[in-house]
Amino acid sequence: MDKKTVLLASACTLLMISCSNDAELINVAETTGLQTKAFVGEADFQIVDYAGDKCIQFKNDSVFNAMLWEMNDMSEEERNNIFSGAGFVSQWQLMQEADQEQELIVDNYEKDLSQPWPAHQIKEFKQKYDDVFMFEPYDSTDFIAHYKLKGSTYSSFVNRRGVFLIGDSVAYAPVYKALEEYFGSGISLYGNNEATNEKNDINLAESKYQIPGGDYVKVRAIPRFIELQTIENKNYLSLGFDYLSQKKKVLWKKHRTMIILRLTASGSGSGFEVYNVSIKNYQNKNGVTILLHTDVYNKLLAKDQGGMLGHVGENPRNSVTIVTPPRFEFSGRMEIWSDEMPESNKGTAKISFKRRLVIIYEKNFIFTVIGFYFYFRPN
Repeated sequence: MDKKTVLLASACTLLMISCSNDAELINVAETTGLQTKAFVGEADFQIVDYAGDKCIQFKNDSVFNAMLWEMNDMSEEERNNIFSGAGFVSQWQLMQEADQEQELIVDNYEKDLSQPWPAHQIKEFKQKYDDVFMFEPYDSTDFIAHYKLKGSTYSSFVNRRGVFLIGDSVAYAPVYKALEEYFGSGISLYGNNEATNEKNDINLAESKYQIPGGDYVKVRAIPRFIELQTIENKNYLSLGFDYLSQKKKVLWKKHRTMIILRLTASGSGSGFEVYNVSIKNYQNKNGVTILLHTDVYNKLLAKDQGGMLGHVGENPRNSVTIVTPPRFEFSGRMEIWSDEMPESNKGTAKISFKRRLVIIYEKNFIFTVIGFYFYFRPN
């Protein structure tokens, strides 16, 4: 059987080859019995039935890569508009529904604090969405839904099960394996004004602050690699940040604010380069401190969750070993606060990311690790 398998991942451990940072392989469904309709004309994707659910099928891996690149410059709403229709329900659509339901529970309770604690409503809400989203494990006043997906770019074209197709191959989007990987150590439990510290925290910066005489606010930033790029025959790995902003009177809910992120970082290869939209080119910011302002949850703006910020180059190959995976590295420090809290309450964290691109020849298969997904291809 001519069988292809697509896996998505952010790092890997394959055939006894050790890889750094959060190794993960995504399970793949058997393609036996997969029936899809032929593509019409020049269509890049279509909506098909798979295992009883509607899902997006991309024409091939080249189309998928090209569309993923284009979507990095879009807001989540713009991405969803591309794929909506014909009964397909994306995780982005499910998140909109969950956000509305969660906010309604919060608002109804906070209108009259003398009423019983909404424990039953919160429990039912979590049960409704716990197969697709995850919830803060430390704070009983926080039941906001969060993507299990690693990177919101996938949310517009994966279904509730996290499935999509590339050609006749079934793929699952990469997800967080543990709650601690996304939520950290839970600063929300301690005090009114708390923040992460780079002595103890890595790859997650967060700050919680109580506005004098008012509500609590909380912001978070998590760096992530996005996809492999090839520019002028050189490999790069694009990167960005996922942002979170919340506000609380008694119960937390999502909140629009201006997040401020101060970043000093270096990258492998030619270094850390930031994409300048105005000149449509990259500028080297290796070791340079930059200040980023992101209007989070402003649906009128593109890249409301951060989108692609830039990329890092590829380290030179080591000719000594038989199989030498090119390495991509991104390291430095970050500081986060918002326009609703003083800079003195900023959260800090170290950044240390390493990823590999591996090509392994095994029998009649070529195994290629490409950015965030793995692709088995018959010789």
